[in-house]
Amino acid sequence: MDVTAILPVPAHLADRADTVLSPVAGESALIRGVRALTEVASVIVAAAPMLAGPVRELLVQQGFSQTKVVTATAPGDTARCVAAALADDHVTGEILVHDVGWPLVDPDVVARLTAALRGGAQWVAPARPVTDSIKAVDADGAVVATLDRAELEVMQYPRGFAADVLRRALSGVAADRFDDLDVVLSAQARLQLVAGDPHAFGVELPRDADYLAAVMASRQPDSAR
Repeated sequence: MDVTAILPVPAHLADRADTVLSPVAGESALIRGVRALTEVASVIVAAAPMLAGPVRELLVQQGFSQTKVVTATAPGDTARCVAAALADDHVTGEILVHDVGWPLVDPDVVARLTAALRGGAQWVAPARPVTDSIKAVDADGAVVATLDRAELEVMQYPRGFAADVLRRALSGVAADRFDDLDVVLSAQARLQLVAGDPHAFGVELPRDADYLAAVMASRQPDSAR
């Protein structure tokens, strides 16, 4: 495959690693992401130093011993995790960067991302129209305006990059959290949006574990819904 999917497991997850590595609705968030991405890309899991061992053990236990795991340099923030994966000599083509907090990966979305990259896009993300009423508030919490939803989109994961753009953007980055919007805009790359997945959602574990389990149960083949 000439598409590489990078799945960071950064240091800020260390204090709740069990919620990322333990099963929710039958499968951990990490394995759920690896399983989906392996179908469409060569996967590299890039982990903070204190998480690399448990991540390797889990992948072996779940039948993904061939999945490459790289260890980020300390302190193991997301930017360093991504940089560690990019250091692999085989990472040369299209790159997808996923977030373990987004448990569902739609193959159709991945196809749209890779098609856009192969069509010349430097940076591409799935997005969906905002459907909620969005209010602007002042420092006291009073509503001062209603934002036009037609001008707003919700970005999802995974996100796609040309390898050289992502490498250039990460050069010298030392942020505790990887914000690809800030990082890649600094490299003067243009963001292209593709249609996202109406069923995708982000979770924060363990807070959303019950919700995730309920959603996944509703999507089983024998579900009445």
